[in-house]
Amino acid sequence: MKSFQELIQQAQTHGKKRCVVVCAQDEAVLEGIRLAYDLGLISPVLVGNKERITELSKEVQFDVGLYEIHNEHDDNEALVKAISLVKEKGDFLMKGMLSSSAFLKGVLNKEWGLRTGKILSHVAAFQIPGYHKLLFMSDGGMNPILDLKTRIEIVKNAVDVLGRIGIDHPKIGLVAASETINPGMPETVDAAEIVKMNRAGKITGCTIDGPFGFDVAVSKKAAVIKKIESPVAGEVDFVLMPNISAANIWAKGLIYFADTKGAGMVVGAQRPIIMLSRADDPATKLNSIALGVIISKNQHQ
Repeated sequence: MKSFQELIQQAQTHGKKRCVVVCAQDEAVLEGIRLAYDLGLISPVLVGNKERITELSKEVQFDVGLYEIHNEHDDNEALVKAISLVKEKGDFLMKGMLSSSAFLKGVLNKEWGLRTGKILSHVAAFQIPGYHKLLFMSDGGMNPILDLKTRIEIVKNAVDVLGRIGIDHPKIGLVAASETINPGMPETVDAAEIVKMNRAGKITGCTIDGPFGFDVAVSKKAAVIKKIESPVAGEVDFVLMPNISAANIWAKGLIYFADTKGAGMVVGAQRPIIMLSRADDPATKLNSIALGVIISKNQHQ
């Protein structure tokens, strides 16, 4: 898959999905929702301040008669309502004008949240000038500390997501500052162990290699120069970053300085979850909605 346009076209073949938005009183969110609605991707279910949602809908030229709305002025009550709705009849959840910490507190609530027992991880997708296909990455938004077990579960989530998109047996690169296994850099030690597990058939459905410098993961030329032979080098579909800071900074650097288009999704819950920065533009929100439409297929537990 080379572009978000292809992703959107694939999403259009799945029929309209019910996207439940919590605290939907946000102009960029509503514009992204409108774009997705106009493309036939979703049936919006908006939860939040009805008066403000109605005002902002006029700003983005989105007819209030085209979506379902539940009036909740309190952010926490809106979150409880939205999670109830998405569990009852929704396909995926989207964060609006609500802090990520408050949002996740509700999602992770043991009594009424969306936990499944699996780890939740953030999967980002990028259309990068100079790379020949969409590149997926974790984890820039959910797991601040990665140990071997967490890295394995993040990889498994990624394989599931890419499979839903149609990327069978994805090539996964475990990236670090270098290819040398260094006990002082746990991401390199864990990478070597994960590769062994993949080759032994303990992690299936993908081809994993690393530790790689990022250049080797995305460039066959770099791999040749460094004398590294790998089917993943230069053909990587998904990169597991060494930590949340590296992932988050790299992603934002691409978007702000390299004309990169992006999307993001939290996976591993009962429903896919769109949790974007409030600074993300409507196009990023549209791309993320398209991603949510596709991976929500057969997601219901």
